[in-house]
Amino acid sequence: MKILHFMPENHVWGGIEVYLSHTLPKLQASGAHEICAVVTQDSPLFHALKKAGIPVWGIPFPFRKKSLWRSAWVNPWARCIDLSVYWHLLPILKAVQPDLVHVHNGRIEQSLIHWAGYPMVYTYHGYAGAFNIEQASNPLVQWLYKLARPLFRGLLPALSGMTIVSHYEKARLYREAFAPANFPIEVIHNGLPLEAMRSSLNGFSAETFRRALHIPEQAFVISYVCQLRRDKNTEAFLRIARRVATHPALSKSVYFLVAGDGKHAAAFRKAFSQDPVLSRHGQYLGFRSDVAQIISASDLTVSTSLQEGFGLRILESLLLGKPCVTYAAGGIPEVMNLPEAQPWLVPIGDEDAFVNTVIETVNQPSEALAALSPVLEQHAEQFDVARHVKKLEAFYDRIAWTLPVGVRRSAMTIGQSYPMANRFQSVQGVAQTAKAKVPSPI
Repeated sequence: MKILHFMPENHVWGGIEVYLSHTLPKLQASGAHEICAVVTQDSPLFHALKKAGIPVWGIPFPFRKKSLWRSAWVNPWARCIDLSVYWHLLPILKAVQPDLVHVHNGRIEQSLIHWAGYPMVYTYHGYAGAFNIEQASNPLVQWLYKLARPLFRGLLPALSGMTIVSHYEKARLYREAFAPANFPIEVIHNGLPLEAMRSSLNGFSAETFRRALHIPEQAFVISYVCQLRRDKNTEAFLRIARRVATHPALSKSVYFLVAGDGKHAAAFRKAFSQDPVLSRHGQYLGFRSDVAQIISASDLTVSTSLQEGFGLRILESLLLGKPCVTYAAGGIPEVMNLPEAQPWLVPIGDEDAFVNTVIETVNQPSEALAALSPVLEQHAEQFDVARHVKKLEAFYDRIAWTLPVGVRRSAMTIGQSYPMANRFQSVQGVAQTAKAKVPSPI
């Protein structure tokens, strides 16, 4: 089958983008299916897929420059329905003729893909705080999330299949009535290219890396890597870092490395340049592409997110043999499902317990932490992207059996196999001129 992955998003680099940048090249390399993609034009994901040799089309994103209008537009509520994206997508679909469209964010207007005659599957990645009713502290927010349920449920009839990244998220969708109890959802955990990440560290020296960043020689390094925005609970990290750095029970000097970008980047830049505690005990690095090196140069990683569908950053930490102190949020306990990691799972929202867990980990002998590294690395191997790709391909093959005969599309048979596809002819002339308007993939 020819499978087109669709991920329209603003110019960010988050968990879904990382996942796709690793998964699509592996899918393509396996040769079982033909892979292509449509993503936001000139975005980090666009360039990553282009570099990996994936046929990729870019669709424009309005308000590229930072402005009040852009800030409003990237809000999930404002973009709940974004028909402009589909004006660009529909002629691409007509030109590419995919057998299956795999979408990676859920919005009601994606039913247009089904309406146009293209089978569609959807992966629910969790989206952190979006629409998580049971963890919304504000009653008004809970009410708004409940209003969103009909929109989400309205997408489901258009799907030929659906996957989700953790058992927690699957149970929550049923529990909060975003999906009816009889709607089939398949859990396929995310994956990372373990060998590629390890090989990228060949010749890497943690000591040299630390010296280049002017980190004190005997410091215990704690890294924090994430998108710096509210749903990642980033304000809590600043509070926790100050408390840890000045804690009387601390037996070692600590140093924090923070990497990431987002709406709260200015607050982090100010805190690590002006705060009397944080400016002495850490630095803000901004957006970095060398995450594996940052984690490898650390002794411990932390995550303060209260809502996670899966937790790729936590998996990266385990893969590189580093302990991670984190809230037991969403799918994270599934990622850290080994006895040695249980002491690092903190009850959601308990900052006192988080600080104490960090202190206890810092105070452990270096030899004890080093002995855990091979255990963590071995555990992470079950999330290798190669295993993930096999599960995903099996999912595609099962979906293929549910599709009409003659699933492989061609310009001659599309109207016969998928009568709904004839509706393209009424999309204000877009279909008739699709080949003229749609550029070749990069």
